[in-house]
Amino acid sequence: MHEAVQLALKQNPRVLAARLEALESKQQTRDARSAFLPKAGLQLEEQMNRLNLATLIGQEPRPYSIGPYSNVQVDSAFDVPLIAVSAWKSYEAQKQREASAASDAEDARETIVSIVVAQYLSLERSKATERAVQSRIDLAESLLKLANDALHQGTGTSTDALRADVELKVEQENLVEAQAQTKAYGYGLAQVLGLEVSQQVVTTEELSSQDEQEPDEQSSLDEAFRLRPDLLSAEALDRASVLDRQSSEAQRWPEFHFDGFWAESGRAPDAGLPVYSYQGEMRFPLFTGGKISAEIARSKLAEQRASQLVCDRRDVVTQEVRTALSFLQAARQELQLATEAVDLSTRELKESRDRFAAGITNNIEVVTAQNSLAQAADSQIGAMYRLQQAKADLSRARGRIAEDYGR
Repeated sequence: MHEAVQLALKQNPRVLAARLEALESKQQTRDARSAFLPKAGLQLEEQMNRLNLATLIGQEPRPYSIGPYSNVQVDSAFDVPLIAVSAWKSYEAQKQREASAASDAEDARETIVSIVVAQYLSLERSKATERAVQSRIDLAESLLKLANDALHQGTGTSTDALRADVELKVEQENLVEAQAQTKAYGYGLAQVLGLEVSQQVVTTEELSSQDEQEPDEQSSLDEAFRLRPDLLSAEALDRASVLDRQSSEAQRWPEFHFDGFWAESGRAPDAGLPVYSYQGEMRFPLFTGGKISAEIARSKLAEQRASQLVCDRRDVVTQEVRTALSFLQAARQELQLATEAVDLSTRELKESRDRFAAGITNNIEVVTAQNSLAQAADSQIGAMYRLQQAKADLSRARGRIAEDYGR
């Protein structure tokens, strides 16, 4: 299973898409940071000018114009934000959205691993059923031989032989169905892993009843609240909404900038003189047509919505952890009872077979015992599957299924 999980994490399209989205969010953070960093540009230009003095400075006597004359200039302009609170808050909000995107990528990993584990366990269950049916076929064949031998010796009846033959055919039919189910689960797992059409999945493990002691409810909830990536993503978006509201409110505050330009200007490249202009600015919004008020109101609503989503996600996490723990406890009890039922059914089959071989009774008891053992074995396989699936569900609910099954 470890290899299957690692392969899915490596090449599943949903995991890859989530990683790319996280990288995209990281670049958006860099873009938001640029709003309060210094900016500078370099420009090279050559001009040919002729100016109308009457329109330029109101001159009425001759000459009416000057030029044409050329000008070659290399200049650099810059703008340094000194205090820009709104831009800083927007940057901090984008950092939280970047953290949310990273949590979303981790949640995609968790989701894919849970799908792989569920599909792998289903495949193991189907293969275990296939093996159990094959063992029942071997048993049915031996009982059919025993019935035929008794018929030839005159101690049995043809009805016993027919009844044993029917049981054999039923088990052979069950084997065909189990084999088809195994192939179907194999195809599903191959699709999740992103394998080529020509590739097939071969499981190297068997469904087991192995069990470990899991933490109690409170420890599981504490771990889930700390690790669940979907909850962490919602909490990051909640923090981002608070910062977005603060950024909107900070638009009413003044911004302080230091900007200017420097140029080398002249009639020819070798005759240039330095020219420059430096200034400090305070930019204060007086009237924006209600834009800032609308943004503040919208950001407050978004903040309330994000807070409600966090509460809802915490409720979902709590419900999933408690449900997983409940199913795990029930699966343990089911497995214990199913194992006892298999032991009893095995004893019943042995005793009824011995009675039939001794000619004490017909094989109705044997067939009944066969059916009881088959049902008990199927119940045991189902209980082992539900136990392992419940463990995986609890690991998913605690936010650590990728760690537990991928290491």
